[in-house]
Amino acid sequence: MTKQLVKLISILLMLSMTSFTPLFAEGDDKPLDGKKLVMVIKSADSSEAGMGLSLAHSAVKKGAQVTIVLGANAALYPTKNGAQRIFAAKNKIPRDMLKEILADGGTVYLCSLCAKWQDLEQSDLIDGVEIVTSIKIWNKLYEEDAKSLTF
Repeated sequence: MTKQLVKLISILLMLSMTSFTPLFAEGDDKPLDGKKLVMVIKSADSSEAGMGLSLAHSAVKKGAQVTIVLGANAALYPTKNGAQRIFAAKNKIPRDMLKEILADGGTVYLCSLCAKWQDLEQSDLIDGVEIVTSIKIWNKLYEEDAKSLTF
């Protein structure tokens, strides 16, 4: 039953991403000015999270307003210290990918409950990451015309 559930989730994820293909197509020079994307990253798996971060960074570079929300098992990605697995496709760790996204104009939130769960304070995080409450996250998710993806 578990294998069937994993297969179903994988298929649903692929299908959900196909609707966003025009937004993230490689080589597509169409600007995304004004588009809003909220990327929720909750996986500790660097391959899964890395894919989400890579898509988010592509959108930022094309002019989209991107907010990354880190939570659950991804709460340690924005910490200044600590070992992280490399996302092989980019040969980078999530922390460094987040720094690039921030430098290019993206926004990164860390769920306050997840920060508390991991005993993290603002001083533990890389510059630019903001610890926020669920209300601020909900406000981003419900902005007019905002799209969201979860990894």
